[in-house]
Amino acid sequence: SGVCHYSTDLYLEYSWNLKKKGAEIMGCWGVKAFESDEGLDALEWIRNHIPEDGCLRLKELLEQLKLDEWCRPPAAENGESHSSTMLIAELMESFQNGTIEEWEYLPNNPFEKVVSFLVEKESVKEMCEYLSKTLESARKNTQDNQWNGWFEETNWNKWQEHMESLIETMRKILEQDGEVLDLIPQTKQEISEEHIEGGMNME
Repeated sequence: SGVCHYSTDLYLEYSWNLKKKGAEIMGCWGVKAFESDEGLDALEWIRNHIPEDGCLRLKELLEQLKLDEWCRPPAAENGESHSSTMLIAELMESFQNGTIEEWEYLPNNPFEKVVSFLVEKESVKEMCEYLSKTLESARKNTQDNQWNGWFEETNWNKWQEHMESLIETMRKILEQDGEVLDLIPQTKQEISEEHIEGGMNME
């Protein structure tokens, strides 16, 4: 699993809660998947598997992550707070909004190679349903587990708002014309036919 960069205060709170409540809390330091061990595992996998032609394909990305031991998303019925599917939704938002540079603070940003992110509506619908079911299940979990394992109600509420925002982003993509969409606005570089017809190189 990815390295967890806890602050001292958060780590102490984490340890105290484990001892006090016997709670099982996942490694995270924020409500986003990008701020969790699960999300960083998926992000590292994606960074290492960007195709040479710079064209990401959502369907193949989801299929490959499901096969990976560390990145396989948990069942939506579990209502877990973070998953690789959630991380991809956040990534899609960043590509669409042109804020992907915020994800990388190190030199040689691998996402600079990405010139196209093709998303099939069938896959977007699958993600939307997964995120919706996860949110629904998490809310049901609170009947037996206060705030679904979050230490503070504020974070639990922020997480729900973040999930609702991701779900709305998926729905807006589904409302657009066409069965396959490119999340990256094509300005300086046009996508060739081989990007549309080809697949991701997962070797």
